[in-house]
Amino acid sequence: MRKFQRAEEPDYLAANWEAWGIDWEKRKAAGAPFYWLQVAGEPVNQKLLPVLKQQTQDHCSFCDNYPVSPPSIDTIEHFRPKARFPREAYRWTNLYFCCNWCQRKNDEFDEAALQPDFDDYQFDQYFRWDYTRGTIEANERSRPEDQHRARVTIALYRLNDGHPSLRKQWLKRHSKLKDEPVDEFPYRSYLESSGGR
Repeated sequence: MRKFQRAEEPDYLAANWEAWGIDWEKRKAAGAPFYWLQVAGEPVNQKLLPVLKQQTQDHCSFCDNYPVSPPSIDTIEHFRPKARFPREAYRWTNLYFCCNWCQRKNDEFDEAALQPDFDDYQFDQYFRWDYTRGTIEANERSRPEDQHRARVTIALYRLNDGHPSLRKQWLKRHSKLKDEPVDEFPYRSYLESSGGR
């Protein structure tokens, strides 16, 4: 998970997120499925996607895959799942640009999970890379509670399912194309900290 800075909350979201969350809570209690409300005739998710994507330079907020679309589709992840936390469904700090792979977390949630845009989040405090396997691991030099948070995040977003071999492939490609901007590659943190392996 690569740290990023969250953009300023869009005005239409700041003005409405609480009321929209209450609306979804009522609809959910009545058995209705979730759908994004609209602003000026456009679904909120379509208005939010460009802003959310810009924050991460079009990379998935959790696994940092790029491009997300294709093979995935552009999705918005509710960090606190909207089915379990309906009033958080439109909260700006709960919404992340995400790939289908990381979206498989569905309604799973653990308060220990890490958010890549939080002020106190630093990759090295929680994680380390295993370059022999291409995996992301809990940093065993960190405090036990930080290691726990790392393991929870890895498990929730399945950060080692399907990614290790791709990380290793991209590291080889990146080593041949070092003049290309790192934002043009997936797994930027993995590539940046590789030290030219």
